Amino acid sequence: MRNEIREALQRCQNTFGEEAFEDRALASIIIDPVRLLITLALKIDAYSRLKNSSSRNMATDVFNLTKEMQKKYFIEENAAKMTIECIAELLGYTPPTDIPQEQPSLPEIGGVMRFGDYEWRVLDIQNDKILLLSENILEQRAYHPCYAGVTWENSKLREYLNSEFINNFDTADKARILETSLRNPENLWYGITNGNDTTDKIFILSIEEADLYFGNSGDYLNKRRKKYDNGKWISDDDGWILSNEHDSSRIAKHNGLASLWWLRSSGYSDCTAVYVSTTGNIPPNGDRVCIGRGGVRPALWIQGLQ
Repeated sequence: MRNEIREALQRCQNTFGEEAFEDRALASIIIDPVRLLITLALKIDAYSRLKNSSSRNMATDVFNLTKEMQKKYFIEENAAKMTIECIAELLGYTPPTDIPQEQPSLPEIGGVMRFGDYEWRVLDIQNDKILLLSENILEQRAYHPCYAGVTWENSKLREYLNSEFINNFDTADKARILETSLRNPENLWYGITNGNDTTDKIFILSIEEADLYFGNSGDYLNKRRKKYDNGKWISDDDGWILSNEHDSSRIAKHNGLASLWWLRSSGYSDCTAVYVSTTGNIPPNGDRVCIGRGGVRPALWIQGLQ
């Protein structure tokens, strides 16, 4: 097919000149499936972007355009690469023949990977499934818009994440997001119900998960807390925060500044929700669900590398 694409592009150029590519015009003499491949390449302005590139590295430009065409139009990688290379050849590019294909790096627990338009921290890997938590706080919003008894199940934050927010992902990425069965147990310290278990595609962590995936200290399950006494935090069953050597790994930023971020567990009443503080510790009593400065760090399970 490479020769067919080359010949079709040459006929198109001979017939229409530069306008064949810059105006995205195609000669009627180009037949399917070659026409489709060239049309889609020109829809992303492949010719003009290669011609006017300032990168001085056409191999990189070809690679980036190939990935863009592949992702945007669901074109098989080899076909997209072949089409972009043929267009680049019109500008004097010679494709390398002896460079091995770069293999995608496998994600590691604790590492950061790109998914959709965001950076995500890898919290867990189970067979071909990966649990991700946004590396940064993506936005600040209330857990629920009014000061009222609420659980994760009927919170507006849950509704927002699984309707409006999920639509930030394109069709291919959205298809990789898995439905997850979530446990929503009561707060161990205050005995406040957290409502029914739920099934969600996008969610936020619970207190238990924020302890489990950041060091797995067991402090939550063993109800270990600390209090401030004589200038230091000391362990005390009557203390008011969950704090340990893993606090620093829980710190997250919004617009470059450390900010608190919501957990889905209820606090000392059903009008409050637990959060991770700006210093990474967790006050199990929580704060009012209606405060607007609560940070949102979405979490989700996806199918692994494809």
